[in-house]
Amino acid sequence: MNLTQKRIAGLVAAGILGTGGLQAYDWKQAQQALSAKQQAIVQAAAFTAVGDLEGLQEAFVLGLNSGLSINALKEIVLQLYAYTGFPRCLNAAGVLEQVVQARREAGQEDLQGPQPAVIPAGTDRYELGKKNLEVLVAAPLPSHPAAFIQDTDTFLKEHLFADIFARGVLSYSERELATVAALAALGNVAPQLQAHIGMALNVGVTEAQLEGLMAVIKSAVGRKTAVRGMQALEAVLKTRPQK
Repeated sequence: MNLTQKRIAGLVAAGILGTGGLQAYDWKQAQQALSAKQQAIVQAAAFTAVGDLEGLQEAFVLGLNSGLSINALKEIVLQLYAYTGFPRCLNAAGVLEQVVQARREAGQEDLQGPQPAVIPAGTDRYELGKKNLEVLVAAPLPSHPAAFIQDTDTFLKEHLFADIFARGVLSYSERELATVAALAALGNVAPQLQAHIGMALNVGVTEAQLEGLMAVIKSAVGRKTAVRGMQALEAVLKTRPQK
């Protein structure tokens, strides 16, 4: 067990037992493992997930002020509909439009950023999605594995991991920061949260950054939600090879 794992294990134990350990934990220091842009991504994803439109407005302003492009924020909102549903996505899109328009009218020129890529005609979107997912899980995957609802596999590969992940604009690590933040904020989706924590680690997000992500969740959503996120992070770290 490395130092990060020991610290998280102690933190989670303190939270479960109801001791003062979590109060003594320096959440603000943990948050500093994330850049201003990364903190904005996490905030935007968390507030989108829980439908906090006032907090979301502040997160979008933070993101633009930290140098995130308008198109990058659009991509975060668009991706999250796959995890939080269209109502949350459409509400977030409306808030982002209002923020961008208000800043434009005030004379603020924000970076537009690159346009999303288009999948070439004739591409096998299922195989493209499978290839992208293999990068995230760091392992080969079978094509068309049996599923109780077979189309869930098809939709995941062709739409989420092809149509959305192949758009570019955001890096895989940025997309996974947003996904982990949204799932942590949602709660009661432990299998998916743990899976995406693992994917985040596979594409370069560090343990310290994930700890920082949960610190942002504490500020945005609440302490109990952050503790559950720490529990998920601890569970994932226990399964990974020691460094």
